[in-house]
Amino acid sequence: MLRIIELVSSFSIAALALVGVFLQAGFHEGRYRLGTFSYYTNLSNLITGVYQLLLFIFALPGSAVYDRLAGAGVRYSLTLMIWVTHLIYHFLLVPDYKRKQGERFQAEWATFKNLDVHYVVPLLALAQWLVCADKNVPFIAVFAWLLIPLAYLAFAMLRAQILGPEPKSGVFRYPYSFMDLDEQGGRQWCVNVGMALGFYVVLGLALYGVSWIFRIL
Repeated sequence: MLRIIELVSSFSIAALALVGVFLQAGFHEGRYRLGTFSYYTNLSNLITGVYQLLLFIFALPGSAVYDRLAGAGVRYSLTLMIWVTHLIYHFLLVPDYKRKQGERFQAEWATFKNLDVHYVVPLLALAQWLVCADKNVPFIAVFAWLLIPLAYLAFAMLRAQILGPEPKSGVFRYPYSFMDLDEQGGRQWCVNVGMALGFYVVLGLALYGVSWIFRIL
C-alpha cells in the first residue's frame, strides 16, 4: 500500500512541478520569459519534478537506482529544498509584494501557476516525505543540505556579474532584493546571507527532529 502511495504521489508531484515550471516560463503563450530560471522557485520545482519522475520510473523492488535516489539523506535534502520555496515565498516575499503591488499582486497570487509552484508542490513533497521516506537521516545531512542554497547563491551572484550593471530590458540582475549587492551593500548583504543560512540550519534541524521522532516511535 505504501509503495502505491509513493508511486501516485511521485507521478503527481512530478507532473505538477513540471507543468508549473512550463507555465511560469510562458511556453504555453508561445514565448519565454527572460530570467525564468534565475529564480529559486522555478529551479527547485524543476529539480523536484525531474527527481520525482525518476523515483516513479525506478520504483522497483531491489532497484539500485531507486535505492540511491530514495536514500534518507538525499530525500531529506530535496524535501528541504522545495519546502524552503514555500516558506520564503509565503512568509517573506508575499508581505513585501502585497505592500508594493496591492491588488495587482492579489490577482497574480491567485493563479494556478503561482499556487502550484509555491504551495501545492512544496506541501505535497513534504507530505510524501512524512508518509513514505526513510527517516534514518544522518545528522551530517542537516549541514550537507546547505550545499543546495549555497550553490544557488553562487549561481545568482555569478549571473549578476555576467549581466553587468545594466542588464537587458525585462531581466532583473538579482532575482531577489535581499541578495541584491548593489542595493543592500556589502555589510547588509553578508547579514542577509548569514541570517538565511541560519534559518536553513534551523529548518534542517526541525526536519531532522521530525525524522528522529519517527525513528523512536
